[in-house]
Amino acid sequence: MIAGPALAVTAATAAVLAEPHPGWAGFSPVLAGLGVGVALASAPGPVQAVLLTESVHGGITRGLRALAGAGLTFGLLLTCGALGLSVAAPQGTALAALQVVGGALLLWLSADGFRSRPEPGPSTTARRFSLPPFVRGALAVVLNPGAWLFLGAVASPLFASAHQRGGTNSALIVAVVMMAGLAAGDGTVVLLGGIGVRRANGRARQWITRALATLLAGFGVWLIATGVRSLAGA
Repeated sequence: MIAGPALAVTAATAAVLAEPHPGWAGFSPVLAGLGVGVALASAPGPVQAVLLTESVHGGITRGLRALAGAGLTFGLLLTCGALGLSVAAPQGTALAALQVVGGALLLWLSADGFRSRPEPGPSTTARRFSLPPFVRGALAVVLNPGAWLFLGAVASPLFASAHQRGGTNSALIVAVVMMAGLAAGDGTVVLLGGIGVRRANGRARQWITRALATLLAGFGVWLIATGVRSLAGA
């Protein structure tokens, strides 16, 4: 869920699959929703980094709680779009402010990751001022500029096409199929961190944890720098 090339790919996928095809009447928006969900799942971004970090720290259980927060939040936004509540892609000062705030969240999560020491077991000891995994997943979506850009630039036109073809029910089916494709990809990320990475020895897990924290910091710095440049040029 990031802006840039991944957003362009998902937009192109939606545009191609939403085009009328002989014999596909009523199904093209659904196919587009599935294609977009798969494309989003294959595009690494801040949300996937948070899910992987949480699953490495506390195993599959913690990772699934973070996935539930991210999935339910994004699913609610998609449902609102399917019901006809249009979402305008943030621009200008609003987008820049979202980038700065979202980047600050990722930097905080990165610092939290550097402080933590993943140990074998289903969960880690709660840390002071630590946010629950569900809240971390939800905030990773709400404060992710790419998610809002996607909703405005890709999801809204796709829902509009579904409404024209089959009404609200068709749009809701598109939202469900899109979430199914996205959940499958994000679930794989959680399994990778909760099973694959945690089977490594202690030193390897420590290096992986630091690498993930560095990745979060990189996303955070990039978002803040982009937002500050936009504010300075406004």
